Amino acid sequence: MKHFTLYLIALLSYMGVHATPEPVPAPNNAAVASKVAVKSGAVRFQFTDFVLSRRKDSVLVIFDRYDRTGAGIVIKVFKADLDNGITVPEVPAGKYFVTVQCLGLHRDRMEKKVVVKCNKSHIVNLALEDSEEFSKDKVVIPAYRFDITHMTVLK
Repeated sequence: MKHFTLYLIALLSYMGVHATPEPVPAPNNAAVASKVAVKSGAVRFQFTDFVLSRRKDSVLVIFDRYDRTGAGIVIKVFKADLDNGITVPEVPAGKYFVTVQCLGLHRDRMEKKVVVKCNKSHIVNLALEDSEEFSKDKVVIPAYRFDITHMTVLK
């Protein structure tokens, strides 16, 4: 027990002498960042039948690795641009399951397989269902008059 205690005290003393108060900077951060930038691509989702209500609509995009080694590589909410699409920049190269969930007037949910290649831009066309903004002025309630003569007697 004495040997274990002495070994532990010596180890802690050694670590205390060589410890630094601030984190050690990683060597060549610029080189690591350039490798990441080179091995990434961009994906553009182009929507058709998109209602032009940009202040109310947004799109949630989730990229999951195809080989199931990384869940949720990119999880972000985007706003549609003037061309009715969104661009996801700097996606790491690879094959992905992509889930696109529209939030707002459109409630569509689509899942696609997308292959992202290095320094390439991939375009995915997505068709949305028709959608219309709710307004109290546009609601039409048909007139219905109850008639007892149209009732059926079961027994």
